[in-house]
Amino acid sequence: MADLTGKVAVITGAARYRGIGRAIALRLARDGADVVVSARTQTGAVPEHEQRMGWEGTASLVAEIRQLGRRAECIDCDVTDRDQVAALIDGTVAALGRLDIIVNNAGVPSGAGASPIIDMDDDDWFHTVDVNLNGVYHVSKAGARAMVSAGNGGAIVNLSSTAGRVGMANYGAYSATKFGVIGLTQQMAAELAGEGIRVNCICPGSTDTDMMDGTFRRVAGHVGADFDRIKKGVRRQVPLGRQGDVAEQAAAVAFLASDDASYITGQTLNVDGGLRMD
Repeated sequence: MADLTGKVAVITGAARYRGIGRAIALRLARDGADVVVSARTQTGAVPEHEQRMGWEGTASLVAEIRQLGRRAECIDCDVTDRDQVAALIDGTVAALGRLDIIVNNAGVPSGAGASPIIDMDDDDWFHTVDVNLNGVYHVSKAGARAMVSAGNGGAIVNLSSTAGRVGMANYGAYSATKFGVIGLTQQMAAELAGEGIRVNCICPGSTDTDMMDGTFRRVAGHVGADFDRIKKGVRRQVPLGRQGDVAEQAAAVAFLASDDASYITGQTLNVDGGLRMD
């Protein structure tokens, strides 16, 4: 396990129980970091399993992290809103005293699996760009400024996708924005290296989350197939023969955030069971 003792991390998009954001927050906490978790104020439907268990988003996650003996806070933030992003960064430093790690996990699926570009609603396109790409820009810019001011270096880890490695038909704006995240990672890595701030990226493959299940359902609806058939078909394409677990994505993030990756910056790591080997 990485040693993140004394570090403070911010993770965006961390409200879902089965999400990668929650897994990252718990992994960084287990590795010694104090954590601020963030998400938009809940306005849409909550998954049934979360309703049954009484899951309350980032508030419940904070309770889990504190049970691990780490300091934790939740700060609501819409990553498309610069003022809210500034409040997130300032609030983190005010509450926990510093900022060492930023994990840009917030994202939207953009109808992935059933939205060809020519049929997209323009508002859906611009909203996806605003969250998946501009959101990473806003949080990274504000967070990096705080890191530069503090003079202690730091690490930024962005989440792209294997859909950001190769264009995927019917993925709406999702592929384009995830390609953009990789480019932004490389540019900021080059710009911030002299400040001791490393910027890296992971590309999760098919991972067992509510968001991925939503994509399977859209694909199934688009091609007129059964949900389970689509899900099994994707698993068969993966050399390791299964979907990833959220904990496996979190382990990759923890490595890139830690001093074990002290000579790694500007890189994008596929965490996809061998689906892509480039």
